[in-house]
Amino acid sequence: MGIWVDKRHDPEHDGPAAAFDPFYAEFKLASDLPVWLKLQHDIRSGLEKLLAEHAYEGAALESRLKPINERIALYNEHVPNAYLRRACLTVGNFLVECEAWQ
Repeated sequence: MGIWVDKRHDPEHDGPAAAFDPFYAEFKLASDLPVWLKLQHDIRSGLEKLLAEHAYEGAALESRLKPINERIALYNEHVPNAYLRRACLTVGNFLVECEAWQ
């Protein structure tokens, strides 16, 4: 019969990530990612696809940004801290905000 040891908050077991990431202890035990992290991955992939297509000019860009901005709005509703919220994308800030999402 072995002794059960709770390693959820053991710094030696968690490594340096636990000291710098406040969500690490919660997420490492979760079986699924939270909604806001799924949205973050989805937004990043949408932006990467848009950048790869070089389709960032004028009205075409505005129509392509609408579904991404809807996901950003959902992301902002679900993030656990207001500091993690992101600005919606416009034609003027598109390239700068894309860098921030990377």
